[in-house]
Amino acid sequence: MLTRKEAIEYIFDRHGKNTVYVTNTGFLSRAIYNLYPNNKNILYMQGSMGLSPAIALGMAKNTTKDVVAFVGDASLLMHLGITHTIRDENLFNLYIYVLDNSCHESVGKYICSDLELSYSGVTEIIKITNDGKVPRVGLDCETNVNQLRKFING
Repeated sequence: MLTRKEAIEYIFDRHGKNTVYVTNTGFLSRAIYNLYPNNKNILYMQGSMGLSPAIALGMAKNTTKDVVAFVGDASLLMHLGITHTIRDENLFNLYIYVLDNSCHESVGKYICSDLELSYSGVTEIIKITNDGKVPRVGLDCETNVNQLRKFING
């Protein structure tokens, strides 16, 4: 089992700096911001729990850049149907990573249902530890979207 930080670093190391990253809302988004506060290639979801795979799908359909979505296990369960659409679209440039800590950590560590070992459309499920709260994302939505747009368009 990896720490949340180790799992995030593993994914960033695997995909590199030319990739677009879409974070899930909650502690996952906060942790990524705290590791990569100056990166301009990350869309921080702030308030759309479980929708990072759907948003990443839309982005991947409109760019040739690789697009990686981070989603928590409980968040994925909220919108599990998106895995079928991702599977059916079968995009070469879309990767979905589920960080599984067996709970809704950012809203009180409420236990969620266990995930299956794999899902269509999901690149990898990574078991992680519950690592607690880190500071909030220090970037407003408009600035975040504008800098990401510039990154995508070169």
